[in-house]
Amino acid sequence: MQIAFLFFAVLAAGTVFGWLARLILPGRQPLSWAETTIVGIAGSGLGALIGNWVGVGREIFEFGIWAVVGSILGSVVVLALVLVVMDRLGIRKPKRRGSPQIAAGGETDRVEFKQTARWNTHTRQRDEKLEMVISKTVAGFLNADGGTLLIGVDDEGEPTGLENDLSLGKVADHDRFQLWLIDHLQRTLGKTAATRVTVLFEPIAGVDVCRVEIEASDRPVFLDTPKGPRTADFYVRIGNSTRRLLADELLRYRETHWG
Repeated sequence: MQIAFLFFAVLAAGTVFGWLARLILPGRQPLSWAETTIVGIAGSGLGALIGNWVGVGREIFEFGIWAVVGSILGSVVVLALVLVVMDRLGIRKPKRRGSPQIAAGGETDRVEFKQTARWNTHTRQRDEKLEMVISKTVAGFLNADGGTLLIGVDDEGEPTGLENDLSLGKVADHDRFQLWLIDHLQRTLGKTAATRVTVLFEPIAGVDVCRVEIEASDRPVFLDTPKGPRTADFYVRIGNSTRRLLADELLRYRETHWG
């Protein structure tokens, strides 16, 4: 019983001091609830040492105040160290919104909608040009600051589903569509670039959509058609559209974006 009480007391203290540290430190801290609690627990331990050292020989009330102050300061110090390490290692953990919230927010510099990836709604058959549009969009996000591509959502943000795209596979399921998409990106953008892409499937308003999360690339990514001579076209996300840059524009962009 005493062990359980001690466990929950430590957990509660860690949560309180961890979140206080997040409020005190400026900027956005990309840590989950559990990670924040761990930071608070570690900070509380450090704070207990500080409080014991400063408050020794004082009245119990004053000692308690020093212990609390020390725990808060310790949590701030631990959180700051964690953020520095994450920054040095290039670790980023932005909170992701769900697909319904993304669709409701409209297209932006970080969000793009495509009703289909392969299926031409006018000709009612596969369209290789549409497939290349998907690659161009992903390339644009890779060469900018990353973003989210929702397939199965029209330009107005209304979910249309993946039924037609899925019908083009040997088996009409998500796994085959994901395999096709990753393979297509590897052939058009390269295997290294494709590793920065995560493919998910989520329901919106009763239909499934494909959510493609794209991380920013640390180097330029060029696009080639799967067939024919190499073109090495460069695309980048500018505002809520994807633009192709010419050679001189690419040189200037590379200097300012990647240094």
